Amino acid sequence: MARISKPPEVRRQEILDTAMELFAEKGYEDTSMADIARRMGVVQGLCYRYFDSKRVLFREAMEQYVRECCAAGLPIIHDRSRTIRQRLDDMAALTLETEQNARYHAFYHRPESIHEELNWRICAYLTPHVAEELEDACQRGELRLEHPALAASYLLHGQIGLLGEHAVPLEERVALLRRYAGRILEPEY
Repeated sequence: MARISKPPEVRRQEILDTAMELFAEKGYEDTSMADIARRMGVVQGLCYRYFDSKRVLFREAMEQYVRECCAAGLPIIHDRSRTIRQRLDDMAALTLETEQNARYHAFYHRPESIHEELNWRICAYLTPHVAEELEDACQRGELRLEHPALAASYLLHGQIGLLGEHAVPLEERVALLRRYAGRILEPEY
C-alpha cells in the first residue's frame, strides 16, 4: 500500500471523523483504535500519533461536536441589533433544530452518561457568550441583574433537566424553557 502524506490538520480531522462514524455505528466501548485505523486504511500508530488514547480522541470528538452544535447559535446570541430576550428566544427555537438535525445526534443523545457530559460541555461552551450579552444588556439598561455571569450559568445549566425530560414532547419543553427564561430575565423595577 502506498503511503499518502496529508497535512496534519487534515489527517487529524480524518481520524476524528472516522472515530465518530465508528462510535455511532458500534458504540464507544466496542470501538478500538485498531478499528479506526483499519477503517481509514492506515496503521494504528498513526492514530496514536495524533491522539494518546481512545479517551483523548473521544473527548476531542465531543468538543468538536459541541462547537458544531453551538455554531449556529453564536451569531444569534451576539446579534445586538435585537433584544436579549429575542435572541434567547431564537436560541431556544434553534434547540429544536439542533436536537433533530445534528450530526451524530443518535450517538450523543442516548439517555446515558455521554448525553449528560455533552450537556455540561455545551453549557460550559455557551456560558461566557451568554454572560457577555447579559452584561451588555445590563449596561444598556435592558436588564437589571446583579450577577449577569451567574444568571447566564443558571439559565444554561437549568435547561439540562428540562431538555432531558423525554416524557414531555420537545416542542413543549422548549416552550417551557422560553417561559422560564423570560421570567428570570424580567426587569426588577
